[in-house]
Amino acid sequence: MSHNFKFLALLVSLTLVRGLIYIAIFPPWLAPDEPAHFEAIRLMGQEGVWPTQAIYLTTPMHPDMHTSFQSFQIWQLSGYAPPQDALNPHEPVNNLFIYYYPPTSTGSLIIAGNYPLVYHVLMAPLSALVKNFPLVQQLYLMRLVSLLFTTLTVILGWFFAQTIFPGNKVYAFGLTIFLIFLPMNLHVNTSVNSDVFVVFLVSLYFFGLAKLFCEGVSLSKIGLTAVALGLAIMTKPTALFIIPTTFVALIVYLARRFYWKPLLLTGLLVIIIVLTFSGSVVLFQVTEGGRAISTLQSFSQPLNLQKNYFGPSSWAIYLHTIRWGFLSFWGLFGWANIPILRTGMRVVWLICLVIGFGGLLFIKKYILPMGQSQRTLSSNQQDILLVLLFSLIFILISMYTPIIATQSTHWGPPSRYFFPALLPFSLYFFLGYQQLIPARFYSLTLPIWLAALLLFDTFAWGYVLIPRLYG
Repeated sequence: MSHNFKFLALLVSLTLVRGLIYIAIFPPWLAPDEPAHFEAIRLMGQEGVWPTQAIYLTTPMHPDMHTSFQSFQIWQLSGYAPPQDALNPHEPVNNLFIYYYPPTSTGSLIIAGNYPLVYHVLMAPLSALVKNFPLVQQLYLMRLVSLLFTTLTVILGWFFAQTIFPGNKVYAFGLTIFLIFLPMNLHVNTSVNSDVFVVFLVSLYFFGLAKLFCEGVSLSKIGLTAVALGLAIMTKPTALFIIPTTFVALIVYLARRFYWKPLLLTGLLVIIIVLTFSGSVVLFQVTEGGRAISTLQSFSQPLNLQKNYFGPSSWAIYLHTIRWGFLSFWGLFGWANIPILRTGMRVVWLICLVIGFGGLLFIKKYILPMGQSQRTLSSNQQDILLVLLFSLIFILISMYTPIIATQSTHWGPPSRYFFPALLPFSLYFFLGYQQLIPARFYSLTLPIWLAALLLFDTFAWGYVLIPRLYG
């Protein structure tokens, strides 16, 4: 048995153990939008109907839904009040899912027409198969499928890093360890949610890009990357950032192949950033929320453009949402919004800023001097790392332009919208951290990384989540 397989088997085992821990910790329905995704899957698999608005208004929800919410104290844990009023005198309270969940609006209902329900179509046969199981058991079985996709993402992360840095397992370990011990990743991506599937598909897309840049172009690699791109975009709008990423990949590839001047390459990349930013703002306003991508009819609709983009109140909104997004990434769990960062919030901010500075050092040292003849990285490594860097810029644009477009904190942004970019982020986060380690302590790079993430994760579930949920 090769060492590579042994290491990968160890990482897979860790992923399964950590995933089972998070599946066991969180009661049914407490994960983000888990009831909505489960209900859409149930309607398709067990009722044989498409989850349209009319179906939600006529099809009774599963009779065990109300009971399980009460049994697991979901309303109390989430801090929301359960529905009180009957739909009409002849119908029981909460008989229809649309009036039972979500607690504040129907915006989180999974409705056909907003976007193709790729994830739900995939899960519907399993729902049909377990129709006679108790409702909670059905949910846990679907969570296990999410754990499978999460495990596949970790495997992709291993080979993704190995493709970019062949023969050096340090980067593969650094990336996968981050995925395994990031609390919010294990929480969100072991729930019944389309996020886990889009994260897997986008990770497959990044793996395909890495293969294309580092091992050469072939029809099979192009096909793999294109299929992953198409399925990811259809699965959830949070994957739209890979469209401009693909344009950047094409431009960077052509620039290297045809020896474009750095000024031309820089100009084209700046243009793509500007077009992505402005297009994201317009798209969000045209689609009245940015999620209903497939319902976009034309750009002839009047846009409700805001004027005060850079006033004091606007900057206060931006700063607030940046803080909220940071907290959401490191630990703001489920409906209950259980924060794991209280007094330690500033410490984690400081650590991330220092690692970010290390990331800038890496970019300045290894990525920007693309024309130098003497360099540590190969031209292929430089190219793919540049593309990955732009993917992070594009996903941040897609997350924060809704706030700019509306001048409102209504849009989170929740960290799970950033998770499709976990592979490039994890790699760059580790590279930034690695820049801070003195050469004489290089052998301690992975042990320190692992110890810090393990302690953070153990603190999250051992000292915050379990006492809060079961204390």
